[in-house]
Amino acid sequence: IWVLDILDDRFRAPEELKLHLNTEILTMVPAMEEISGEGFDSVMCQSRPNSTEAESFRSLRTTLEFSANDTGRIVCTSTEPGDGKTTISANMAVAFAQAGKKTLIIDADMRRPGLSTLLNLRDDKGLSVILRSSGKLDFSVRENLRPTQVDGLDVISCGPRPVNPAELLASEGFANLLAWAETRYDQIIIDAPPVLAVSDPLIIGRLVDGVVLVVRPDKDRRRSVIRATEALHSLRCNLLGVVVNHLSESDAAGYGYGYGYGYGYD
Repeated sequence: IWVLDILDDRFRAPEELKLHLNTEILTMVPAMEEISGEGFDSVMCQSRPNSTEAESFRSLRTTLEFSANDTGRIVCTSTEPGDGKTTISANMAVAFAQAGKKTLIIDADMRRPGLSTLLNLRDDKGLSVILRSSGKLDFSVRENLRPTQVDGLDVISCGPRPVNPAELLASEGFANLLAWAETRYDQIIIDAPPVLAVSDPLIIGRLVDGVVLVVRPDKDRRRSVIRATEALHSLRCNLLGVVVNHLSESDAAGYGYGYGYGYGYD
């Protein structure tokens, strides 16, 4: 048993996550099939709002809304690429908008922009244009802000890839952008790069109310997840909790997660 535990360095139960990371599990999301469609029509909460998977995001929304901390400005990140942080942030944004909150989602991953690619918004408008603009912030934002097919949900895409993404995010311009958005939106969600890949999410984490860390138990190593949380804590980022993503049926049994709620969900 000891040898098997050394060889398989992954989290096998929520108790392990809580013990090693000293944080809360916000929600557990089952593995989701890919949905055809464009933009937010390919997002589970928008295309299949009555599904079990969509219910897990409404649970996440409720947990954040009733948190003891402020959660109006949230950054969603992950330990490594491929953990599904863009999927989580997109569904989370739709869930907040469906609850009647005016929501803004920002693609701050200017290196490998998953959200902008998902929404087919890889063009010459977006966050990097706003942060490099020398004009008035209000005019620049309105020129780069895009409405979506989801009522109450707007998006700022990544924009053209800059040479210095970390420097742009650490600039006064990004802090001013968040201050501008806070006066106009009830909820702000930022899709950031993985913690262990670049310093961008650590920079953003110091400017927002809290960080949501996405973990995939089927691929993420225990040491990597611990290093990611330690990096967030070292810069005094407020880690709100962990979203356990991409649970298979076998994994769900270990995490105490059932698909058959018995409430009539599809």
